[in-house]
Amino acid sequence: MKRTDFKKHAAALMLGLVLLAACALPTFATSANIKLTDGHGNPNTGSIHINLYDSTNNKALSGGELTVYRVAEVQRKNGNLSFEYCGDFDGCAIELGDLTDSTLAGQLQEFLPANAEGIVQAVSNDGNVVFDDLELGLYLVVQTKASNGYKPVNSFLVSLPMAEDGQWNYEVDASPKVGAYTPEPETPPSPPDTPDKPDKPDTPDTPETPDNPDNPVSPGNPDNPVAPGTPDNPVAPGSPDNPVLPGHPNNPVMNGLPQTGQLNWPIPVMAISGMLLFAFGWATDRKYKTV
Repeated sequence: MKRTDFKKHAAALMLGLVLLAACALPTFATSANIKLTDGHGNPNTGSIHINLYDSTNNKALSGGELTVYRVAEVQRKNGNLSFEYCGDFDGCAIELGDLTDSTLAGQLQEFLPANAEGIVQAVSNDGNVVFDDLELGLYLVVQTKASNGYKPVNSFLVSLPMAEDGQWNYEVDASPKVGAYTPEPETPPSPPDTPDKPDKPDTPDTPETPDNPDNPVSPGNPDNPVAPGTPDNPVAPGSPDNPVLPGHPNNPVMNGLPQTGQLNWPIPVMAISGMLLFAFGWATDRKYKTV
């Protein structure tokens, strides 16, 4: 009796598990429910949104560039999902194993031809990069230009679509580990401008040779001065002639009638005085001539 009850309970438990699995099966991502084309038969597309954020320093990276390369396309064979190399990676022999393995992304980057065509997007100031309208497939993401103050992030792979929580996600978000922080070196001061070379001074003109001065004319010999003549001996002055004594005047004729009270005596006195003075002068002159 007990054995029969155990079998019934075991059978009921198995049935419950089968029913649970059957109910949950449509919610799991399988190759059967991947939409490779849209309702019009055109290839389906998706997008990749990448955020570069430094959680250690709590800051978003800015600047730089990210490039995506389509490595493989999605194919469904015998109900199974697989990737087949395409484009620049056609003929690549690297086995696509664990897509989360960073070494696989590094190997594919080394295989990447120098002239490979990719889609380039700049990193915004908030560290975001969006690649829209991408064909479904496997993509290699490479930071071809580092962000300001950081080393480039390691290359990584993104599957489009990507299975998340039992669903196929056609808008994939990726947050790779950022590169090492490298503080920007201080910009050294610019060297001073090289001063212009000074102009060479003009060559001075050659001074003209001064003319030879004329030989000075020798001064002529001065004429011999004429000796002054001997002055003539002065002639001694002659002796003056003896003065003639004036004669006695005639009695003057009285014109007119005599005036009342007129005096006549001064006349002879003056005449005699004049004669005495003349005689004294003449005697004195003779005395000096004799000496």
